[in-house]
Amino acid sequence: MKLVPEKRTFRLEPASIDIVSEDASAFLRSLKVQRKNIIETRLTIEDMLLDYMEHFGSDAEFTYIRNNFLGKPYITITVEGDPFNPLEKDDNDEFGNWSSALIQNADFTPSYTFDRGVNSVTMRFSKKGINPIFKLLIAIVAAVLFSMLRFVIPGEVITLIEENVLDSFYNAFLGLMKTVEMPLVFLSVTCGIIGIGDSAVFGKIGRKMVLRFITVILFFTFISGIVFSMLFTKIIGYHGAEFSLKVGIDMLLDLIPESLIDPLTSGNTMQVVVMAVFIGVSVVILGSRSKTIASIINEGNRIIVYITSVISKLLPFFIFIVILDMIWSDNVKMFISMWKPIAAFVVTLIVLFTLMLIYVSSREGVKAKVLVKKMLPTFLIGLGTASSVAANGECSDSLARTMGANKRFVEFGQPVGGVIFMPSTAINFMVCSIYFAAYYKIDVSMLWFIIAVLVCTFVAVATPPVPGGALAAYTVIFAQLGIPSEAVALVVTLDILFDFVATAFDGSFLQLELIRQADENKMLNYDILRK
Repeated sequence: MKLVPEKRTFRLEPASIDIVSEDASAFLRSLKVQRKNIIETRLTIEDMLLDYMEHFGSDAEFTYIRNNFLGKPYITITVEGDPFNPLEKDDNDEFGNWSSALIQNADFTPSYTFDRGVNSVTMRFSKKGINPIFKLLIAIVAAVLFSMLRFVIPGEVITLIEENVLDSFYNAFLGLMKTVEMPLVFLSVTCGIIGIGDSAVFGKIGRKMVLRFITVILFFTFISGIVFSMLFTKIIGYHGAEFSLKVGIDMLLDLIPESLIDPLTSGNTMQVVVMAVFIGVSVVILGSRSKTIASIINEGNRIIVYITSVISKLLPFFIFIVILDMIWSDNVKMFISMWKPIAAFVVTLIVLFTLMLIYVSSREGVKAKVLVKKMLPTFLIGLGTASSVAANGECSDSLARTMGANKRFVEFGQPVGGVIFMPSTAINFMVCSIYFAAYYKIDVSMLWFIIAVLVCTFVAVATPPVPGGALAAYTVIFAQLGIPSEAVALVVTLDILFDFVATAFDGSFLQLELIRQADENKMLNYDILRK
């Protein structure tokens, strides 16, 4: 099935719903989407249209649009009439619903809008592209082949190419990322605060779940930071002295920006986060009186996320430039030495995961090997594809079917956790920050360490799971911690390897955390879990 535009109008009746559901399934199969994700998407569309039919009646009509915008496939369903969001659940629902801005940028997650008498629900998808590992290998091989030119081209010509071509493209690419990095963090955090604080979106359990996710990430990042500091450097007192009350007060006061624009122009990540939290909380407090501002922020977030994903398409070319420049500059040793943070990252993840596995298994009375067997399919999909979207279907299915978590709990927790709960990603940022701080001989003071933990945690939470998100995150984190920008080039080159491991472990950490939370909310079937 080719990706050709499709726009048809149907009556809201069962026969039409079947036609649209089947067409959507065929559309996703043509994109080579995982079967479980196709089934979930089809069920979502069917439930949504049935809700529309119940609300507007079988005499009403709906428009089904299947198209792609700049290579991004999507499905949109529109219905004219009064405002009605089929994604919303009962107002008394303790969880919340899918209308949160926190998850609307994720693939397969439906987003609702109402404009000029038209209800619209849109679901965006990703085509199955080339495996990132192959892209990395192609970039490396191409760089090695081009590096051979120095044996047939005079040295002054090589220098001319380095200074006027490679450096220019390198700076242009980093400039693009710096253009979007601060708006990306600001809008993501603001949308998150608005989503968490909106009682119409997040119920009691939903808000508790999100806050728990952030707390666990913060704890894991702190513990791993201590380990990485012991491996690569050491934490010293503030400018050689012990961390004092005055230092703590100064650090807190430094979080207050001088103006609304200053944090965005100066690149102070923590001030951007503080400003985003302040504005997000203000919007929540004002409620319906700030509805227009909330809508603008949400739309702005979607735009900046899309721009980031477009820029990321240049990443293989950027990697090619970085590696070629390193070879011509005889600076390959630094590239090779990157095995150290990768090894530290993997070992730390294994240890933390093992400890969490033991804790959950003993708490729930289930053998650890039984849990591992049930989580293994999700882990392998994440490890093999580096795509959380590809693993989502298996993750949610195994939680409900083989681990005994309440289906409604999983339907809400898995999509939200898939966007927010990224402990492995935060640990990834932390190991790179400490390793490069040690390499560039930056003093890791107590103050520096605290800021690093906070920045890595909140950037991991704020960065949307889209191509290019990690690159923007590294740029933000390194700028805040005083790490030279050339470190971004090195870490981005190997971020593909980090991403495969982080995606696999993030899915498994999420399953363990949701099992734990399901138990606390009395939504866990122990017989299924222990089987």
